[in-house]
Amino acid sequence: MRFDGEWLDRADSFEGYLTKADMNVPTMKQNFEEITVKEEDHVYFTGLCSKLPAGAIKILAISESWCGDCVENLPIVAKLASLYPCFHLLVFSRDDNLDIMDRYLTSGRRTIPVFVFFDETGTEIGRFVERPKGASEFLNQEMSKYAHLPEAERKRASYGVRTQLRKLYKSRFREETIREIRRILENRYEP
Repeated sequence: MRFDGEWLDRADSFEGYLTKADMNVPTMKQNFEEITVKEEDHVYFTGLCSKLPAGAIKILAISESWCGDCVENLPIVAKLASLYPCFHLLVFSRDDNLDIMDRYLTSGRRTIPVFVFFDETGTEIGRFVERPKGASEFLNQEMSKYAHLPEAERKRASYGVRTQLRKLYKSRFREETIREIRRILENRYEP
């Protein structure tokens, strides 16, 4: 898909999104502040921005503040956009922008977050959806331990698993998210 210029008028910045969010705002702000970029990734993003004008790479972000994966990953993408001027982040509430969300379904579902990267010509480069691969593997492995339980017990167990996942974001999955985003960009902009 191509970038739709009409989205510029409808989008929020990360800060604007947070002013409208009704859940997890302190956590998203804290996550944003805590995020660091490893030196090798910093070198790549800095080099990329030295070749492109400010805002050349548009990042369409579809999010909701009640979603744990959004709470973790939107601040990562917002941090990259704040550090590297070649990025222009456009944040959309999923529930208020179903027309946009429905363009980016995952297996027919409204899975979030969705980050769609567009190059300077408006051509889609790639997408990062939901969470990094390692986080999905962890979640699937841990939840499989509770598959035999009744639904109410599985739901209770999922809260503990998601608490563990949040801790793992801080120790390793934030870096994995950044690496996956970098790989998307490297498909269009060589290292």
